[in-house]
Amino acid sequence: MRSSPFHQTLPPHGVAGSRPWLTGAVKILLGLLGLGGMLAVGEVGHAESGVHQTLFREKVAPILARHCIGCHDASTAEAGLDLSHRDTALRGGHDGVVIVEGQADHSALWQVIDADLMPPDRPPLTDTEKTVIRRWINNGASWPIDFVDPAIYSGSPVKPQQWVRRLTVDEYVHTVADVFGVDVQKQATRLLPADPRADGFRNTAYSLNVDLKNVQAYAQLAEQIVDSIPIERFGKRFHRGTKFTDKDMRGLIDAMGRHVYRGPLNESEIASLRGITTTVAAAGGTYEEAVRYVLLAMLQSPRFLYRIEQQVIDDPGRKQEFAPERSVAVSDFEMASRLSYAVWGGPPDKRLFDLASKKRLREREVVEAEVRRMLEDPRARRQSLLFASQWLDLDRLANLSPDPKRFPKWQAALADDMRRETLAFFEEVVWNRRRPLVRLLNEPVTFVTPRLANHYDLAVDVGADDDQTLKLVSLVDVPQRGGVLTQGSLLTIGGDDASMVTRGLFVLNDLLYSRVGDPPPGLDTTPVPPSPGRSHRDIALDRVRNDACGGCHAKFEPLAFGLERYDGVGTYRLTDEYGNKNRQDGAIQFPGDAMPTPFDDSAQMMDLLAQSDRVSKGITRKLIQFVMGRPLTMNDVSDVDQIHQAALAEGGTYMATMIAIATSDLMARGRADLQSSDSNESQP
Repeated sequence: MRSSPFHQTLPPHGVAGSRPWLTGAVKILLGLLGLGGMLAVGEVGHAESGVHQTLFREKVAPILARHCIGCHDASTAEAGLDLSHRDTALRGGHDGVVIVEGQADHSALWQVIDADLMPPDRPPLTDTEKTVIRRWINNGASWPIDFVDPAIYSGSPVKPQQWVRRLTVDEYVHTVADVFGVDVQKQATRLLPADPRADGFRNTAYSLNVDLKNVQAYAQLAEQIVDSIPIERFGKRFHRGTKFTDKDMRGLIDAMGRHVYRGPLNESEIASLRGITTTVAAAGGTYEEAVRYVLLAMLQSPRFLYRIEQQVIDDPGRKQEFAPERSVAVSDFEMASRLSYAVWGGPPDKRLFDLASKKRLREREVVEAEVRRMLEDPRARRQSLLFASQWLDLDRLANLSPDPKRFPKWQAALADDMRRETLAFFEEVVWNRRRPLVRLLNEPVTFVTPRLANHYDLAVDVGADDDQTLKLVSLVDVPQRGGVLTQGSLLTIGGDDASMVTRGLFVLNDLLYSRVGDPPPGLDTTPVPPSPGRSHRDIALDRVRNDACGGCHAKFEPLAFGLERYDGVGTYRLTDEYGNKNRQDGAIQFPGDAMPTPFDDSAQMMDLLAQSDRVSKGITRKLIQFVMGRPLTMNDVSDVDQIHQAALAEGGTYMATMIAIATSDLMARGRADLQSSDSNESQP
């Protein structure tokens, strides 16, 4: 264990001589006498102004998360100091109080930072970071949040921004189907480049670029779509006039464009498309040709291929129930698209368009009623299954190819069975049983084919006539199965060796929503295979106990101990291939807790995860991220908390969570309102 700088000798004016208890007693006495507001204790005072709270959230918490909490969190607490929680940080460690409110020079935290003693064995804080810490302490050390979560605050500061979102391949297919009634699933899958997976999802806006292959594919698809529809009849849906007069053509372009572009056209867009019809008329073309060329242009326009939001600052006199003051609110038509792509993965329907036209999509009650309506549509199930598939990375199963020497009974079709099992299980828990999302961790049912039941060694009668049919089976009497973590689709993430590193990181990152740092550069990360007398757990414990590796590995590898009896292809084994005993007991170190929570077997582990608010909020965060199409940052903490609490109050189901997201400030506004200026912060 490294020596903490808080064990080292401090200057004579350090914490020991400051008698902070006396300051606190004086403040309490003054408060009782009604004099507290007349006397400033310390350098600046202790009022937790909005400016000082913002300073902590946006500047101080990230510094603590990046530089301090690795050694001084609840579970590690070197020198008895936990800087991840407000109460423990202000209480101090073995050597006493380290933060004296209003007095940086008398605070041990500042002293070791100023002397470059902390963090040890790593680069010291920059001059800018030091200035922030000193300013914060001198301004009263306002600490407005209980837990400085490294998963939220350890990333580099991100300026809030709203990404322009290209339609994903799935969204493109669904949009074409809803707008034109044409199925281009096969053509789009063949022609368009696959959407890259970034931050766990394939709809992450910053990764959805357009290259030459996209441009060429969109041109080919546009031709195929237009060739598949009755052009003249399609045009007359929006405007009856078929003459090349300015009135008829502008009326057609305006109404048809609103349908295709998912919102009103501006004058320059109408004029540009009007130029196409003028050219057709001048060349002696027909009405049908004019409509055809306009549609070809629309289908290749950024207005169709992207979800572009203008983000005009809202009129202060306009009714706006749930966007904050001075926010950059999305327009009614933009809100309609946000809702439809969130719930359906496709464009708004006529009812949403009508409400947007009437400017009703700023009213919470209207939005909630619409989302409830939309959730009853089969498209909502389809979109939820897309979320599940991307969150759990089920696409990788298409490339699953275990070593045939180690797994001679493996059949390639099992991979697809596992994918379908997890999606059917998700649909059963979420839609048919309407369970809270956390019940995905321990609901005692699953779906198996005869082939998969045999692979799992389940003594159940699936009663199917072929190997393709999935059947719902109860797992009440099968304690080793139940929940997504005991399904082959998830267990195979560990590879042939059933890596505790990979499995543990999945639990840490995708369920507990926590993070650890990357391994040091140059470190040999080649997996160490088990051998006679050395099981997977033995090897993992060596890493956990290692001074160089244990700080991180202790946070995630034990999370996989309860899965030790499942081999690389998800079969249940009491011993490994070398005869080593596989165990299933362990403990979960929930982020923020001082001590891990033990469990005796995998069933208890699943129950602990399903009962955890941390896991529940972790799943909520994943769904919010999928809906918003971007990673969440520290600026989203308040919104996430409000959404999570609102969803829990209604049962914590998928439906409740989607309604909470749809009626949140996060859905109703842009991001520019979240930026802050350093010029408003008090100086030291």
